[in-house]
Amino acid sequence: MPPFVPRPGEGIRYPNVVQMFEARARKTPQRPALRFKREGTWRTLTWRGWLDAAREVAAGLRAVCGVERGDRVAIISETRFEWALLDLAVAVAGAISVPVYPSLTGDRVAHIVRDSVCKVAVCETPLHLARLSEHLQADSPLAFVVTVEETCHVPPREGGGTLRLSEVPAGAAGATRLSLDDLRVRGKQALATAPKLVQDLDAIRDELSLEDTFTHVYTSGTTGELKGVVLTHENLVFESWAVRNVVPVDESDEQLLVLPLAHVFSRHLLWGAVEQGAVTAFAESAAAFEENLLEIAPTFMGAVPRIYEKVYHRILAEGAQGSWPERKLFRWCLEVGHQVSLRRQRGQALPVALAAKWAAADRAVFARIRAAFGGRLRFFVSGGAPLSRDVAEFFHAAGVLVLEGYGLTETTGATNVNRPDRYRFGTVGPAMPGCEIRLAEDGEILVRGRNVMKEYLNLPEETAAVLEAGGWLRTGDLGELSDGFLRITGRKKDLIKTATGKMIAPQMIEKRLRAKDGVAHAVVLGDARPYAVALVELDEPAMMARARREGLGVRGFEDLVRHPRVRQIVQGYLDAVNADLAAFEAVRRFAFTPRPLSEARGELTPTGKVRRQVVLEHFQDLVDGLYDAPPR
Repeated sequence: MPPFVPRPGEGIRYPNVVQMFEARARKTPQRPALRFKREGTWRTLTWRGWLDAAREVAAGLRAVCGVERGDRVAIISETRFEWALLDLAVAVAGAISVPVYPSLTGDRVAHIVRDSVCKVAVCETPLHLARLSEHLQADSPLAFVVTVEETCHVPPREGGGTLRLSEVPAGAAGATRLSLDDLRVRGKQALATAPKLVQDLDAIRDELSLEDTFTHVYTSGTTGELKGVVLTHENLVFESWAVRNVVPVDESDEQLLVLPLAHVFSRHLLWGAVEQGAVTAFAESAAAFEENLLEIAPTFMGAVPRIYEKVYHRILAEGAQGSWPERKLFRWCLEVGHQVSLRRQRGQALPVALAAKWAAADRAVFARIRAAFGGRLRFFVSGGAPLSRDVAEFFHAAGVLVLEGYGLTETTGATNVNRPDRYRFGTVGPAMPGCEIRLAEDGEILVRGRNVMKEYLNLPEETAAVLEAGGWLRTGDLGELSDGFLRITGRKKDLIKTATGKMIAPQMIEKRLRAKDGVAHAVVLGDARPYAVALVELDEPAMMARARREGLGVRGFEDLVRHPRVRQIVQGYLDAVNADLAAFEAVRRFAFTPRPLSEARGELTPTGKVRRQVVLEHFQDLVDGLYDAPPR
């Protein structure tokens, strides 16, 4: 295979991320760039304002914390305005940002800080600082801790109550503490009094090259292993250009960001908006997400499938309530919407009679669904995990297009995505411009392009195992290509080889089960066993709602997993899924997990993906019991 040689300038319009941002700030300096809520009011920051604030923070990092070019700065925070400010500021200072999921345990946060040799750590709350401090050793490279909030609420599992910054023990290997506000003020003063500092920042902007490292992004790892993915300025500049060329977004658009910015999908949505000039609004929290949707009324939004699935199941549950005529009307509207969706997928015009039915269904049901998203939404983007085709087609029937995409941390985000004018449900779309996709003999997806990572930090053997000569990255995912559209069929390492020698791809089965109302997660197992089985975690709110409708008299999760009617419901789901599978793929038996799966116990990644091996270890006896009796 010949080495990959991109066309000159393909996707590379700027020599680094800082110059890419400054070009946007020059083009539309006074247009809104960021929106965030403070004290009940939405505030707006312009592109010029974002750049000026970032330079102040960058100046503080250099003048106060002694940050030099190439130093690492950890960002341990939920998605919020300050995250975007810090991400740009660290780049302006010539340093390398290291995003950290705030939900990670203290030992894993400390591992990332040590592995990346972070000089500064920004902690959103005193609780994040406390977790970090507890696990840092005396020889830690951390010299400064910057905090965003002075107080925070502590979850009940960690003692509850309120924690103040002054109550956190010194710890943190003696690192100096200061607030983000103080850092920014001192940086602003330094810019006004130290001309050399201004010259240094300007020199960094001019000297940073495409080969320089922009960020270390640690993979959440479904196996539990944390690996630092080294992404360069070239990776991000290219990915931002590619996003601009496939997603029709401009300065008139606005997105609502709710995904964690420690995840590369959310990060590329943020930086893609920089290249496109779109506004990014930050949801206050996951709990306030639906309220924020109505307040912001975004024109597009990216999210993981679980968010769409929850909305889908809630709408179906609401449609199942009410009087018999209301339920009948709801079912009729869904059928009309499905017919319209099929024709639109094929690019066919609507017959006059169907168009009239659609207009009636829209007035009765679908317009209210779109109104719940704010009324301006043009499309959703889904990524991070497989999306059920049923969910995609349901939203399409309601007049809301969900564009599924695919990518990895190692590819700076998307390598494939469906387009508004070119999409196929059940696929992750065609390749992004400038990105090549091919399949290995065993079906593994291989990718190359300017968005492919430089390496895994401090892991040369792991890097060599996935980066081939010629620039191809082994993704570990299995897929199929048809007319340029990629369909993900499974994860290479997750393939199940039964005792009969048959190979089963569990992901697609799990995706279909997870799309059912009342199912939070499904884990299909059976390696070296005679047949496949499944562990099913119930979605407590959804299944409780159904239990109330059926008058089952249950009071919570423990009652649900014991109730025979709930088991009958899930068995019906399983029978429907099995009907579309080969006999050797069929899931013969299942068991409910006795409790919800937990990120704290290591069973879920911060993005909600199941760590299969951890789940198997924690519920080994339950799995063994599924093979003690003959299958159905």
